[in-house]
Amino acid sequence: MNLKFLTGDINWTEYGGKFVTKKLSNGEFDYWLVINFINLEEQTGEDLLDKYLVSISAVTSQQDEKTIRDAMYSYGLENEKENLTGLKLIECLDSHGVYAPLKKFYGNNANKLLRLARKECEMIESLFGFYMDKQVNQLGNTGWDFIKGEY
Repeated sequence: MNLKFLTGDINWTEYGGKFVTKKLSNGEFDYWLVINFINLEEQTGEDLLDKYLVSISAVTSQQDEKTIRDAMYSYGLENEKENLTGLKLIECLDSHGVYAPLKKFYGNNANKLLRLARKECEMIESLFGFYMDKQVNQLGNTGWDFIKGEY
């Protein structure tokens, strides 16, 4: 699956970055898969067993007005409602925490982790409902709760 650079540093292996898939659909709503690449050693300042963390989350732009307004406000874009569409809105919602966490990978080889994430995105696309049905936290919330912002 092809990924597009969403945001972050041009040197994403050193300072982190986010990648996004094309718009996908499960039949009820459209969603994007966001891959967040984090250099844990750079973020924490410590030598760790695993240098990198790659997480995959599902984000949908089909949110209620309050959720979008809150995400825009936290991102500093409260005056751009008309201009906030597509990937800009997805980045805003993802950064605000309105996403369903689906998978995490830890390791020391950045390129290998990104390849794993690409392959996992293909699996997620074909088995989206199964990924979303899994319990995400100890309270019993599923990915469906998280993607709607109901957690």
